[in-house]
Amino acid sequence: MATRLDAGKVQAMVLHRQRAMLREVAREVGADLLFLKAAWADPVLYGGRGVRVGSDLDALVSPGRFEAFAAALEQRGFRRYEPPTHRATNEWGSKEWSYGHPGAWMPVDLHRGLATPPWFDLDAARVFSRARDWRAGDEVIRSLGAEDQILYAAVHYANHLYTIDGRHAEDVLRLLGREALDWVLVFGEAERGGMRLVLQLLLEHLRARGVDVPATPWEAEASMRARRQLIGRWIEVGATLGRRRPMGRRLGVLLERPVLSDRWRGLPVWAARYAALRALDRVLR
Repeated sequence: MATRLDAGKVQAMVLHRQRAMLREVAREVGADLLFLKAAWADPVLYGGRGVRVGSDLDALVSPGRFEAFAAALEQRGFRRYEPPTHRATNEWGSKEWSYGHPGAWMPVDLHRGLATPPWFDLDAARVFSRARDWRAGDEVIRSLGAEDQILYAAVHYANHLYTIDGRHAEDVLRLLGREALDWVLVFGEAERGGMRLVLQLLLEHLRARGVDVPATPWEAEASMRARRQLIGRWIEVGATLGRRRPMGRRLGVLLERPVLSDRWRGLPVWAARYAALRALDRVLR
């Protein structure tokens, strides 16, 4: 146990230094930068002791400055992971680029978006307009506003088809213990972004863990009840939020994403986009 805690403290110190370095990059290229998940949550919600660990540092770059930020990051020795068989998909179809460093820096997941199109949308420009500075001891950490933290957690689970662990939900639970939310804003953004059901699933999970969160305005709709019943065959929502049984990712996209998303055109749009990117992948190979 002591070894794990010591490793967490080391990671917390590395993240502290790495956030400062990434802020320098942002100033150089004129970008705004929001720290996500453990890079924000551990110092702000857990006291910066390395309790909320992560395998990398996640950050969202302001619209229009992503490529410039990526180039500046590479000048500091970071190298992007480019899947050899999916270069076009990674270049134009991925919402983030993953970077490693040969030295002591942690890997970086550099985000240009938060949701997986065309199923969901959490508009980056709107998110940056609501961003805020969070105090963590002597450090000020810029991240999503409280309402967008909830929305991002909901869509993060859906992005990964509920295969990830409970750390992000635990972040939300701690956040709600200290922040009052504008639920009208949360519900409005969920509806605008096609993510009503995925937000509902997260809120159901939080209620099962004893958190007082409001019911969504759409829970009683007949179509939503039908979608909720269907998705319950694959996704378990209660004290845990995860899969009932494994499913291949491609099959999960074809079967589950059309149920999770409010956008009835999502499947044909995704299929056309998928085919175009895979064709480009083959050309680049």
